[in-house]
Amino acid sequence: MARRGALVVALALLWGSGEVAAQSTPLPGAAGIDGLLDQFRADAPEQQGSVRLSAWIEENEGTTEVVVLFEPEGKTKLVADPGITVTPTERSGVEWLIPSPVREVDPTTDYFTPPAMVRLPVRISDGEPVEVRVEYAYCVIDFQCFFGEETLTVATR
Repeated sequence: MARRGALVVALALLWGSGEVAAQSTPLPGAAGIDGLLDQFRADAPEQQGSVRLSAWIEENEGTTEVVVLFEPEGKTKLVADPGITVTPTERSGVEWLIPSPVREVDPTTDYFTPPAMVRLPVRISDGEPVEVRVEYAYCVIDFQCFFGEETLTVATR
């Protein structure tokens, strides 16, 4: 939808500059500028949706994990490919027990089944908060797709 809108704007600018007007033979199957404008629905209601992120520490049987939860809201779905990337922030007092970054991707499907979760094993020796950088793709269904990114600070106590 956004591409069609950009195309309409580009054609309208060219039309106004005389570039399109100078072409005497219309392209086969072209509806002209009025046909393109009819396809662009500026009056269509904007769809609502977002992704709520949360993160916390879980300690189970001697292991500590930072858990990051991705919850689509409204008409939103998390895109399975390119997926989710979580990059732990390095600092003294924290030893991440996994290679960085962590990627969750599923090329066999269009969207993750919600909610999506990523677990990062860690050793924290100083009790200070840890940070992770999250990047993800999501679509507001029947509207548009976006990329999101955020740094989450996770309390350890």
